[in-house]
Amino acid sequence: MSARLAAPVTVVSHALLPPDLAQAHSIERQAWQAALPTHAALRQAQRQRQQHDAQHLDAPHEWAQAQAMGWPLTPGLLGWAAQSAAQQGLSCSPEQGWAFIDLVHWRVDQGQVHLHHPGSISAAEDQALLQSMSPYFLEDGIHLQAFQAGRWLAHSTHFKHLPSASLDQVMGRSMAAWLNTDDLAQQSDTQRVLRRLQNEMQMLLYTHAVNDQRAISLNSFWWSGTGDAPPASPNKVRLHLDLRHAYWAQDPAAWGAQWQALAQEVMLPALQNGHRLLLCGEQAMVQLQTPPLGVLQGLKNLLPQPALHEVLS
Repeated sequence: MSARLAAPVTVVSHALLPPDLAQAHSIERQAWQAALPTHAALRQAQRQRQQHDAQHLDAPHEWAQAQAMGWPLTPGLLGWAAQSAAQQGLSCSPEQGWAFIDLVHWRVDQGQVHLHHPGSISAAEDQALLQSMSPYFLEDGIHLQAFQAGRWLAHSTHFKHLPSASLDQVMGRSMAAWLNTDDLAQQSDTQRVLRRLQNEMQMLLYTHAVNDQRAISLNSFWWSGTGDAPPASPNKVRLHLDLRHAYWAQDPAAWGAQWQALAQEVMLPALQNGHRLLLCGEQAMVQLQTPPLGVLQGLKNLLPQPALHEVLS
């Protein structure tokens, strides 16, 4: 393995500007572009851009992390839930697989269903919903395990070899591409079970007491993270999700402030130490790396460099 490939990798999610910014109102576009700091080291680094299909089952930062770790790259089967279960000391029978179950908010906008982040979920809310929903899942052979507030681990034969779209990949987007509601004939038995279970939980959650005091209701769930546990990797890869919530909230000021902090604390040190830096957005990844300073690079640094928002668009 070359020194370049062996270099530690830093992956930062939601670090690129929104892909539809070119069509946005000029005030919104300027707000996002102004949020980015100006760092010469980031602008001058060698960069390589890779597009990521909008209909891919995995978010760009998940795919980039798995690739950097040297894991088997099977779309929708990267095995995040199985990895988390193993780290928690949990196991299931060989014929079963693991998945994440996330509590989410579905919103109907102009006849289309969009998945949105519901905001913070308290431990009490999490426990109440886990207790209420578990019997329904168990009727379909799905065993729920507490994991994080609003995110549970689940194991079942339904999840064995079942590709799934990650929560980060579908967040804020129309569900039409993922639900295939008009193509029931092509759905597997497992997909029909999970769709039916979603409908049942929507009815249960509609009148659940947990939602009485919530600003954003918890009205559905999403499954993701399926696949076998990935193998151990000798590669040093660090994932940073600090920008995710400000990006989901479409708050460029908060996003920019966090971006500035990450640039100082994570991105610039990574480049200075010769690490590979992968900045990921919704539909692309930009790899940055500082090369050895030679004559050609020195001449390049004398030339005008693009603005950071051009690099990260």
